[in-house]
Amino acid sequence: MFEKEKVCFSFRLIDMGNGSQVIDESIKTPMDALTPEMQAEYMEVHEQLAFMKMIQKNDRRETERGRKLVRNPLHRLACFCGLA
Repeated sequence: MFEKEKVCFSFRLIDMGNGSQVIDESIKTPMDALTPEMQAEYMEVHEQLAFMKMIQKNDRRETERGRKLVRNPLHRLACFCGLA
């Protein structure tokens, strides 16, 4: 009657031959296909990816804010007069 929605990570960790791991964001990983140790590892990677995306978003926002400030004619006038 009601379909239960599967909980999935939006990435998959792929083990390389040299011992490193690669994050492939084009493949989803269902939670029920992971062992408890792997679930802990995936949760840690998920948190790190979320933190990295937040940092990128803040950087983009700060860059855009700076771009708008430089284009502002009042700011240009203040710079020309030596006030800023």
